[in-house]
Amino acid sequence: MNMLSLFLCILILITFISMFLNFNFSTHLASYISQVIVGYAVIILHIGHHTFPIDLIATMLIGVILLHVKHKHLFQHRNSVLFLKRLYLIGFRLIVFMLACYYISFIPIALNVIFLWVSAIAFSSIFTFIGYALCSSAFLNIKAPREFDTILVLGAGIFTEQVTPMLACRLDKALRLFEINPEAIFIVSGGQGPDEPISEARAMQRYLIHHGVNPRNILLEDKSTSTLENIMYTAQIIQDSFSYKPKIVCVTSQFHIMRALRFGEKFNLKLTGVGSHTPYHFFEIALIRDFLALMYQYKMMLTIYFATLFFICIIAFWHIPQL
Repeated sequence: MNMLSLFLCILILITFISMFLNFNFSTHLASYISQVIVGYAVIILHIGHHTFPIDLIATMLIGVILLHVKHKHLFQHRNSVLFLKRLYLIGFRLIVFMLACYYISFIPIALNVIFLWVSAIAFSSIFTFIGYALCSSAFLNIKAPREFDTILVLGAGIFTEQVTPMLACRLDKALRLFEINPEAIFIVSGGQGPDEPISEARAMQRYLIHHGVNPRNILLEDKSTSTLENIMYTAQIIQDSFSYKPKIVCVTSQFHIMRALRFGEKFNLKLTGVGSHTPYHFFEIALIRDFLALMYQYKMMLTIYFATLFFICIIAFWHIPQL
């Protein structure tokens, strides 16, 4: 077994355990992306040495076990069990696809290197998603920050003038933060879609007022129609309304928080992320959708990785006949 690969897998395992234990340093985009890069390096090492990534597979299995131990309550309720079954089915299909491509790659056909490359990408996706799930979980269970003066709550679609259960979860999490600092300013961010009776920001404002928040403590951002615009227009409000640089806690669903933090980096907003619970009836769709959307924000990194992976696959097949 390659010692460098084993050492890198130990580093990944340490980050998995840190996320499992909700350590604050693990709830940062830099921690997650560093973990992803290290995992990709392990995959490239194994392909280059014509070895099976047993060490990384074992690390991934430990990560899955940690997720199940941390969220063992999911097996106690019908909706959450159905969510797990749907997620397992998606994972099973991806694994079958990966193994099929890997098997075909050893058949002497002209495109076998393409199949090895696609199999490696599928394996990389599974690894990256496991880390994403662990990191999202850490954001859900992270302790409230000690110092903040602004609470940014990101909107979600509404169907009536009342907030949805998912949006209520975000607002309830924000209200618990408000108990820590009753002088904090809320920024509720969400515009009005074509099928929404009022803006999400207005519905959130009404919810907060109903729960005892002074209207003077609430700023509305009601023009945005996407997460990118949530952060972009919020940055403008902060620039216009604050004479100092506020300490901002961003509250949104745990599957959504890392993408919000990524956009915060783009608009020079230093955000501390806190995740809220998500209803289980569509959780796997939201989780996968936001995972893909987050990775799209690192398309340059992925382009370089996929190109390197393809080159390594070609080199591996070039040497295989000599083995």
